Amino acid sequence: MILKKLEDGIVVSAVEIKSFDVTIDSNNRAIITVTLNNVNNSEAVYNQEPGDNHIYQIVDNNNNIIRLIHQ
Repeated sequence: MILKKLEDGIVVSAVEIKSFDVTIDSNNRAIITVTLNNVNNSEAVYNQEPGDNHIYQIVDNNNNIIRLIHQ
């Protein structure tokens, strides 16, 4: 799976991931916790505030959207 960060329809970053979890905190912020697909299977956390000008897409190897995070 790939986590893509898009701004104005353009991919500005992408990272290969193994798994993900999306939660909403008390400030209505999306917290995306991903396990990276690397040697250490390390975790990374991405935040999205309401009204941010970017969205996150999680896609499979065929670029089919698995999850769209957009506030």
